[in-house]
Order: sequence, then C-alpha cells, then structure tokens
Amino acid sequence: MSDLTLLWRLWLTKPRQIATWAPSSDAVAAAFVDAIATAPDEGTIVELGAGTGPVTAAILAAGIARERLCIVESDAELAAHLRRRFGRDVIARADARALEPFFEARRIERIAAIVSTLPILNFGLTAQRAVLDDCFERAAPGAAFTQITYLPGSPVRQRHLRLWGYRAERYRRIANNWPPATLWQYRANEIKPCGDRYRDICLGRLNSD
Repeated sequence: MSDLTLLWRLWLTKPRQIATWAPSSDAVAAAFVDAIATAPDEGTIVELGAGTGPVTAAILAAGIARERLCIVESDAELAAHLRRRFGRDVIARADARALEPFFEARRIERIAAIVSTLPILNFGLTAQRAVLDDCFERAAPGAAFTQITYLPGSPVRQRHLRLWGYRAERYRRIANNWPPATLWQYRANEIKPCGDRYRDICLGRLNSD
C-alpha cells in the first residue's frame, strides 16, 4: 500500500485525528529541516504526528543522528508503518496530549527542537496547552516548536498563547504542497502566567481576550 493510499484511507475514517489526506511534500519536509537547522547541538529532536514519515526521512537525510531523534505517532497503523520504514529504535507510539510521562520513561531531559504535523487545530484548549507545556518543560533555551497548518492563521489561537506564556510567528508559507501549508513557530516567554488564571479562563470566569 502506498503512503498516499494509507493516509487517504485513515483520513476518511478519522479526519479529526489525521491532519491531512496527503503526505507532506518534499518542500514541506525541507522547510521543517530548515526550521531545526539552528537548534542546539545537544538535545533531542522531537517529531510529533509523523504520519507516513516524509519529514522523518528528510531529517535523517539531512544528517541528524538517529540517536537524537524521537518520532511520536499515536495511530497504531501509522506507527507500525513507520517502524517498518525507519526501525523501532526511533519510532514511539504515544499520545502527544500526555507527553510528560512518555518523556520521563524515555529519559528525555533536554529537547533541542520540536516539529509537529499534529492536527492541533482540532485539539481542545487543555490539550493544546498540554502539548506545548510538556515539550517546553524540557526545552533548551530558545527552542522552537514548529507546527504545520493548512489555514492562514496560527492553529493555536494567539490570544491563548499569550495567556499561557508563549509567542508565535509565521515561519514559512509553502505553496508547493497540497493543500498549501504554512509553518508556525512557538517559543516560550521567560515569565509564564499563573496557572490559576488559565484555569479561570477555561471555566469561563474570565474573559480570554
């Protein structure tokens, strides 16, 4: 079964869990590689939602050492496909919304960069923040979380990012992909807001604007 056929079939059956029906293009994969080019020399490169593996393949082809990679995919069929393609040592099946125990079990203490093709737009606010918090809890200073989207704006609303202590910037628009894609980068601010305020917002007690 081709990568396109596999992804298309899975997208038809669970569109909110699979971000797109087509694998990322070479141009998207190259943009992700460029996004991690300035990452610290030490630390783990985490890929979230690897799908059929075009970004993984590009990262490896760029010369990133396998031992620095942690590739995460939650779908059982896609994870099995990735393990056949890249080997079991760099592929892990895990839920990106609960990464802290996974990182602890894997002894991942320092993260140099995060690249993500997760359908994070479909996640609830609590899940979106959990993904970011768990990654940035172990991230090296200045580390970036690079996220793909197929819409013009940030898939995580910028007003929420500000409340959670993060900032966003558009990294690159890639027309040579179907659908056309944009990469956004998230970074942590030095001072993060109080968690009580975030809980109040989620409970509707404060205006999130």
